[in-house]
Amino acid sequence: MRRILYYSLLCLLWVSVNSCKDDEASQPPTPTFTVDRTSGMYNSTEFTFTVDQVGSNAVSLLPYGTDHVNDAGILIPASSFTNGKAVVKFVYGKVGTFNAVVLANNHTGDGLSVKNAISTPQAITITSNKTAITDFSFEGSTKTVIDTVAHTIVVTVPAGTDVTKLKGNFTAADFSAVTVGGAAQTSGTTVNDFTTPKTYNVKSQDNAKNQDWTVSVVVTPREKTNMFKSFSGINNKKGKLNGRVLPAYIDSAGNKVVVYDTIGSNPAKFDSVLLDYALKGSFAYAKFTATNKKLKGKDQVSLASPTQVTVVPQDSAAAAPDGPKTFDIYFKVAPRLTVTLTADSITDLNPVVKGTSSEWSINLDVLAPTKTNKLQTDFDFALPPSTTINSITVNGVAVNDGSVINYSEPVVFKVSVTQGTVTFWVSYTVTVTVVK
Repeated sequence: MRRILYYSLLCLLWVSVNSCKDDEASQPPTPTFTVDRTSGMYNSTEFTFTVDQVGSNAVSLLPYGTDHVNDAGILIPASSFTNGKAVVKFVYGKVGTFNAVVLANNHTGDGLSVKNAISTPQAITITSNKTAITDFSFEGSTKTVIDTVAHTIVVTVPAGTDVTKLKGNFTAADFSAVTVGGAAQTSGTTVNDFTTPKTYNVKSQDNAKNQDWTVSVVVTPREKTNMFKSFSGINNKKGKLNGRVLPAYIDSAGNKVVVYDTIGSNPAKFDSVLLDYALKGSFAYAKFTATNKKLKGKDQVSLASPTQVTVVPQDSAAAAPDGPKTFDIYFKVAPRLTVTLTADSITDLNPVVKGTSSEWSINLDVLAPTKTNKLQTDFDFALPPSTTINSITVNGVAVNDGSVINYSEPVVFKVSVTQGTVTFWVSYTVTVTVVK
């Protein structure tokens, strides 16, 4: 009985050993390859590897060698081999000396057994001779111009920048060394005095080339813009006029802004107006002249009587007319305009078409087949007290009663008005529509 058990164990061990042998991958042949060159330039030179076919499950080219585990190899499919050879082209993206190899691999279907064979390595040296600076700036700089022919860099910074302590943020050629006056430079860290231009020397990684780049700093002159770009008012008094938006006329030469309305409202009702404005200067600000309080936007004032606002440019020390400028802000009641269309280019209009401004526009309907490109026009104004009309223009051309005007598109009439001692311009938009 004991002999039978012993014999059975021997049989089981034999089966087990032979089963393991069946599940073990075979050793592949050692692969071989050639390469057309042994040195080249980073990110430039193309290498041609010729790999010999061997009997294995897989063949891979490792251009950086087995000691660069983070750089993946190139799997060469069986279909790439022709007459027992496969050609692989490769450009190195690192500098250094790399031991390129080819790896042949055999493995079992379940991947539990793997055997590799590695070719004889081939040393390949990659260097860089680049000396470019492709980007340069300072914190807060507004413009950079790089001349790759003259090797100059001009960086513009805002007015008031301290150019004696600037940290250059730059991008130089990979693996190059950058110095100023022999001192190593680190982008965004090294401080230099740019009162005069600085020479940045870029030495290539292979030490074969040096290139000087002259970096100059231009300080933007302080702004002297002291004008309004836009202006309007918003009635903030309780009642039916609350929220009413009021246009304004800006007279930069005469140092005045006239906020106006056309509905004949009593100026006393505009003692709570929010000022809505924009300045032409990017760094200018506005303040109430009497109190020196800065306007924050939508500031409430009384326009029942004129008020004064001073626009202060960035260069607040500039002499007139470039320094601070004080504007008188008025509220005026503009006239209402009535437009009467009496004839087109062919015949009189019967009946005539008439409309009076509502807000700052007039919409008129004419019957087909009226020609809107040449309509004879008369004007009439409802004038507030102490108000006169000086002139009426369309696209800069003076018009008056009986003028022929093209209404193919909406027309903006600009009317020069004098009220008391203040002269300003009021705009009215007239739109004519042909109806059937």
